[in-house]
Amino acid sequence: MKLLLNLALIILISHSTAKLNGGGFGEKYNWVPWEQAKTVAKSEDKPIMLILHKSWCGACKRLKPIVSVSDEILDLSQKFVMVNSEDDEAPMGDDSFSLDGGYIPRIIFLDSAGNIRPEFSNVARGDKYKYFYPSVGDITRSMGNVLKHITQRNEL
Repeated sequence: MKLLLNLALIILISHSTAKLNGGGFGEKYNWVPWEQAKTVAKSEDKPIMLILHKSWCGACKRLKPIVSVSDEILDLSQKFVMVNSEDDEAPMGDDSFSLDGGYIPRIIFLDSAGNIRPEFSNVARGDKYKYFYPSVGDITRSMGNVLKHITQRNEL
């Protein structure tokens, strides 16, 4: 019994530590749990940038250092509520986030009211895998588009 409790404690600590460093996506970011994201977005009037990924996924593992070391993404992230949903964390199982399939990693943008904004996708990808972002430039381009269009609408 004591062994089981110690094992559970180790798992809990390692999971908490992984979330503190953004699960590999960077500890400098202000990551917000999905359960709080819509409330924070509404109160701060910020759009949401949601990263859906799996711990075992090769493409997800390649994306992590790209995001974690990018000063450009980090700077723009201050204007977003940043959510990093790994494995089975919400909203991973929600089909409404499978806009063009259930592949991973996907980056999906939502407005400050929590509405999914499918028009903000990776324009470099064409029709297939539109929410897959393999580079800093792809991510920052979409982040800039979100800020430009959502800010313009809020100012009207």
